[in-house]
Amino acid sequence: MELHLATFVVLDLETTGGSAESAEITEIGAVKISGGEIIGEFQTLINPQTPIPAFISLLTGITDPMVATAPSISEALPTFFEFCGSESSTYLVAHNAPFDISFLKAAAEKSGRSWPKYKTLDTAKIARRVLTKDEVPNNKLSTLAPYFGA
Repeated sequence: MELHLATFVVLDLETTGGSAESAEITEIGAVKISGGEIIGEFQTLINPQTPIPAFISLLTGITDPMVATAPSISEALPTFFEFCGSESSTYLVAHNAPFDISFLKAAAEKSGRSWPKYKTLDTAKIARRVLTKDEVPNNKLSTLAPYFGA
């Protein structure tokens, strides 16, 4: 597929921890881009149905009371997949994409849904390949965003 025909869903998750095997999603945020234009936005808090560790609340700003009435991941996932669109023309884009994708795949499995075989792009991996240490001291999102004016 030619990239100018593709749809990109740039996403970021917040979670209760660092492993998809033992932690849960607490927020999904995404922007859908086609032809260089933003064509949609998606954001929802997720009730992880487990207490959010205090250090995670400090890190993310998401607290148990904030997610108390939020949908479960099994309720939110179909809407998110609908937002993403066709797996044949959609690329999921994330910084350290394997982390976010592992949580989404685990959530799909836990909720009895099949994982759409979206193609993925990892902006951290791309940055490591195309930027030098002279351009940026590291490839953290907090470093790259201002470098690219985002």
